[in-house]
Amino acid sequence: PGVLNQMELHNKNIIITGAANGIGKALANRFAVEKPNSISLIDIDSNVHSVAEKINADSYIVDVRDEKSFIDTLSEIIFQKKTIDLFCSNAGTQQFGSIEISSKDWQSTWEVNVMSHIYAARVLIPHMVNNKNGYFLLTVSAAGLLNMPGALSYATTKHAALGLAENLSIMYGEKGVKVSALCPQLVDTDMVRKVKILDDNHPLMKDGVLPAEVIAEETVIGIEREKFLILPHKEVLKYIQGKAMDYDAWLDAVRKLVP
Repeated sequence: PGVLNQMELHNKNIIITGAANGIGKALANRFAVEKPNSISLIDIDSNVHSVAEKINADSYIVDVRDEKSFIDTLSEIIFQKKTIDLFCSNAGTQQFGSIEISSKDWQSTWEVNVMSHIYAARVLIPHMVNNKNGYFLLTVSAAGLLNMPGALSYATTKHAALGLAENLSIMYGEKGVKVSALCPQLVDTDMVRKVKILDDNHPLMKDGVLPAEVIAEETVIGIEREKFLILPHKEVLKYIQGKAMDYDAWLDAVRKLVP
């Protein structure tokens, strides 16, 4: 039997967006343990500097919705590091509500949760194809595989992000580019803590809230195994299988979760 092809983080050059807090911060701290060659952190929040300082990483304050600024920053990092081995397109935003969500909020959510991945791909994918090597990780969400009642724009944009991840894997997988979609359910981050509706009795709490550090550990394992779907909440695999087997029954079950 052939030896499992494994991606190692040691001595690699890594970029993480949305790295000031939550999953991005946990990824940065966990990757640092592997002694990569460099880690470059990007966020709109100035806290990214203190995260970077603690792990001897570089940091950049950038709004990933700003195509020119984001692309210029990525190009600068590539110029400095020569090779980017792993790019973590982790920046995301969550919006609760249904059809009443404003067009302005839809646009902002779309730009962060979808377009920022595309802006990054335009720079990083050709770079990785040219090197015949590279890893592009997108933080999607189980909401992109399943759905999320009460979060229409979030669930919709996360479905789009998953489709994008699949397409990148299909188009560039034979050209040396590995792609993963990180799809956790609830994670103990500021984004989740601010949501007042998520009390202990809320149906979304059923499978638990995982610490960001657990997500980071599962991500390292998933990257090493080069798995497309990284599912820190193991129940998600069962849910997507059930959804595929009987869509109507799945929709009926999810309707019952709506408060």
